[in-house]
This record gives sequence, structure tokens and C-alpha cells, in this order.
Amino acid sequence: MAVGALVWYLSDRPALQITVERGGHAFVKTLWSKTALPETIQVHQVGSHTVIRISNADSVRHVLGLFEVGPGETRDFVIAYAGTFGGFCSTHPASKELVYVVE
Repeated sequence: MAVGALVWYLSDRPALQITVERGGHAFVKTLWSKTALPETIQVHQVGSHTVIRISNADSVRHVLGLFEVGPGETRDFVIAYAGTFGGFCSTHPASKELVYVVE
């Protein structure tokens, strides 16, 4: 039974999950918490690649660094190797930047 619970817990889980709420506020979500999206985010690579899942509940398209997600969409993005990746971020109105550090 414990093995089945572990398989369920680990299956289809992204290394990072980001949710954009109505109004453009973005959060990093875990199983037990929700924190404001920082401008630099550490992502730990799981296996041979890293999956970042972004859910956009807002009514407009958002760009979060390398990734773009339309209104109402949830998309998974795969990063194949470790490194530092960044770009424009529509949810950070002051800095306009988001950097992913994949380890």
C-alpha cells in the first residue's frame, strides 16, 4: 500500500508549478503551500529533464520568462538540461523579469 501511495504522489508531478490568478498575480504552488512568484526561482531537476507546469486562470495571456500561456490554459514545459534561463515576465510589473535556475 505504501508503494502505491508513493507512486501516486510522484507520478505526473512537475518540478515546479506556477499559477497565475485573475488580475495577474502569480504564485508557486506546492502540495501544502502557495507563495508569491519570486523574480529568481530555483528549480531542482528531476531525472533527465525538468517539467514546469504553468496554469493561467487570468483572462489575458501571460509571459513568464521563457514560457507563454494563454488565458484559461495549463501547459507543461520541459527543460532538458541544467542552466540559468530568463526573460520578460508580465506578472512582475516592476522588474519585468523572471529567471529560472535549473540545478
